[in-house]
Amino acid sequence: MKIKLIYFISIGIILLGCASSEKHFEPTIESLQQYETPEWFGKAKFGIWVCWNAYAHTAVGDWYARNMYIEGHPHYKHHLKTYGHPSDFGYKDVIQDWEGKEFDAQYLVDLFVDVGAKYIVAMANHHDNYDLWDSKYHSWNSVNYGPKRDVIGEFYDAVHKYEDQGIRWGVTSHVERASCWFQTNKGADKIGKYAGIPYDGNDKKYQELYLPPDPNGDKKPTQPSNAPAFWRENWLARCKDLFDKYDPDFFYVDGGVPFPGDDKGQTGLEMISYLYNQSIKRNGGKNEAVMAIKDWYKKAPLGEWGYYYDGIATLNLERARLPQIRKMPWQTDTSIGDWTYVENGEYRSASEIIQELIDIVSKNGNMLLNVSPMGNGKLDSKALDLLKEIGDWMKINGESIYDTKPWLTSGIENYRLVTKGENTVYLSVFDEAKETRVFVPYFVPEKGKSLNINAVKALGHEEIDLKWSSTTAGLEIEVPEGIEFKHALVFKIQGDGLENFDDQAIQKLFDRTEALTEWYEKQDKSTIVGNYKHIGTDYKKRTWAIRSDNELVEIKDNKEITLGIKAKDIGVNSSGITYVDMVGKVYLHTFHYLEWVDFPEGKDRITHNSKDEKEWLKLPGIKAKHCDITQTGTVWVIDEEGIVNYYNDGVWKAIDKRADDIACGGGWVGCVAAICNGQLERFDGTHWTNLGGTNLTALDISIHEEVIVTVNESGGITLFDRMGIAKIQPKEAINDVSCGLKDGVESLMLSTVE
Repeated sequence: MKIKLIYFISIGIILLGCASSEKHFEPTIESLQQYETPEWFGKAKFGIWVCWNAYAHTAVGDWYARNMYIEGHPHYKHHLKTYGHPSDFGYKDVIQDWEGKEFDAQYLVDLFVDVGAKYIVAMANHHDNYDLWDSKYHSWNSVNYGPKRDVIGEFYDAVHKYEDQGIRWGVTSHVERASCWFQTNKGADKIGKYAGIPYDGNDKKYQELYLPPDPNGDKKPTQPSNAPAFWRENWLARCKDLFDKYDPDFFYVDGGVPFPGDDKGQTGLEMISYLYNQSIKRNGGKNEAVMAIKDWYKKAPLGEWGYYYDGIATLNLERARLPQIRKMPWQTDTSIGDWTYVENGEYRSASEIIQELIDIVSKNGNMLLNVSPMGNGKLDSKALDLLKEIGDWMKINGESIYDTKPWLTSGIENYRLVTKGENTVYLSVFDEAKETRVFVPYFVPEKGKSLNINAVKALGHEEIDLKWSSTTAGLEIEVPEGIEFKHALVFKIQGDGLENFDDQAIQKLFDRTEALTEWYEKQDKSTIVGNYKHIGTDYKKRTWAIRSDNELVEIKDNKEITLGIKAKDIGVNSSGITYVDMVGKVYLHTFHYLEWVDFPEGKDRITHNSKDEKEWLKLPGIKAKHCDITQTGTVWVIDEEGIVNYYNDGVWKAIDKRADDIACGGGWVGCVAAICNGQLERFDGTHWTNLGGTNLTALDISIHEEVIVTVNESGGITLFDRMGIAKIQPKEAINDVSCGLKDGVESLMLSTVE
């Protein structure tokens, strides 16, 4: 009896020891930084995602639930013509009009698996506050209204039929924004026969869907500036309901960790810890759940779009890519076209998508590709044809995608490389080989060693014996006429000495002199000659300048148009033009409606008109020296104390950074850089990165490529991108630079002194 008792006590101690060794996540940054991206994700590489909701029923585009309540918006006009006025027929009615009768989750999943997806993801809700599952905490869901089906449940069952093949399942939730994003439904027309008639979002009978008015009047489309407690609690309960019912291997919110304001991201951290811990319970003590978050700190450094903390989750980029290899796995989410189905919408080509996938994988990333069905639930013929093309290529070349790892470099120009195991490298070629050969000059062995390559084959053409040579000059492959090039041609290179690569040949790739010089030479360059302190050009070939007497002028056909404004600095982008006046006040003229930033309204809105009748809005609360503006309308300045600030939520927000000049550029997320003590520093969201330079005095950032163009005190130019730098010595000394667009092509405006 004693022996049995000792035995059971011992077993109990062992089991307790095993249980205590299981990883458990607390809702803190430090605890969540124990996270490691699950192994399956790094092997999968390619997923397909379905964004499908009532927007598809209208067939005019994403964000319909918000835009249909914005008077004059194309979606508003469509709604008025198709359904009637939103005071009478609102989004609640669009949902109930949507049936999706031909939706077949199993058909779609079968198709996606055949195309080559290794994980399949469905959108569980969008910013419209409508759930696509049998939601326990929200009655406005697809079981009660609309298709009267558990869309997520049907996808879950369909994907799990492939569980033995390793196909993974995921969901995305975008509803964290709804409490402010959806506030447009509380408005009314300002003009016309419906002026003053409240939209149906004002009807309290439908408040569960349309939400109460935001207590702060917040109606911008980002995460709420200070979400009410009820909304944070409801959002968290709905996320947990999703996890409990559908056990996703992948989850994603459309931004950073919710919520900004008083919450300081705590609700989002609780959600993430719950996801990981539930996965641990269901997978024998191992977390198999991937959480993907976006780093939008570059756009909103204090968490206005959600918080980002390295290491707590997997990095996700929206329609963007990294410039080089990242050690940790990451993902790009993108789409074949619009995010939701648009009738007669344009789709990307199979070549563009496949080449993007190859590029992402070469840098240790995954692609999640959205394919949106029509309102009836079926894919249109163009989407089916596109998926077939992608699937045909993946069936031949998938081995160069799945379960691969980055090589020593991702490659340059039209070549990309990955490795599998110790003895195989895959070389993908984007363009048809010129002169029937492929030549890789950096694929060379160390001096005195050999790569011992024993086979080079073109995938899909293994029966063809290729002629190739591997020397200290590089790898050369002859491409015979019988090999058809389609989307990308992949070569499988095998050898016993592939570890003997010459590191110096690889390092030479990071010398950006040739590539950046070529970029500079291709620019559509214009030069302004005169006594101008600062210049600015936009995306429509328009140019402004500040003369030596501080007069702000617009330059047309080499003639000055005075605006009656004295200014210290100007900044220009596609969103508008901003200037700092002689006493440090900041003003803004917008080229179009900007919905991403809250500006002063009512009695706080102070404006003046320039001589050309442009209206300029004062952004009060700061005295500045330098300014610029992003594509989405965020104004960045350096204040009189030399501190970097940006304008958001109707106030100026300071960052703990001193600088001498500042510039904004790049795309939708954008890029911000500053000159600090004569050197260049780029804002990377969580930190500033010193890129070097000497005696720099002026800068701007290109719109497409995010090349930072700087001017030094001698009038020379230095170019910086995320891979390196290059110095340019122009014929004349330059004193300022501005990046713009001419007919959609990047351009440079340079200023020289007479």
